[in-house]
Amino acid sequence: MRNFTSATVEGNVTHDPIIRQTKTGKSVCNFSVAVNHYSAPDTEPKVSYMDIETWEKVADICAEHVTKGKRLMVIGTLKQDRWEGKDGKMQSRIKLVGNEIRFLNIPRKEEAKEEAVIAE
Repeated sequence: MRNFTSATVEGNVTHDPIIRQTKTGKSVCNFSVAVNHYSAPDTEPKVSYMDIETWEKVADICAEHVTKGKRLMVIGTLKQDRWEGKDGKMQSRIKLVGNEIRFLNIPRKEEAKEEAVIAE
């Protein structure tokens, strides 16, 4: 039986994307997004960092248009990677495989140049 995961994250890109090609020639692009959590006025704001991975056409567009500091909404599915660390202990991380990227707060004169929504 298959289960379904879906996640939406909105935040600012923390570093310029890294694009690479797989052995089969598919593009994969990785970057991360800082997500600010709502908190009480007198408390220190909390931030979470989400690793984002995009593939093929979406990866190519992200590599060209995503830059550090841009505000994005990423919609996709959660994926857990697992591996054995150098110390022999199992490691894991959860990342968001982005199927749709929405660029937020695009200046008006650039709206005609960039797509506001990228979908696979």
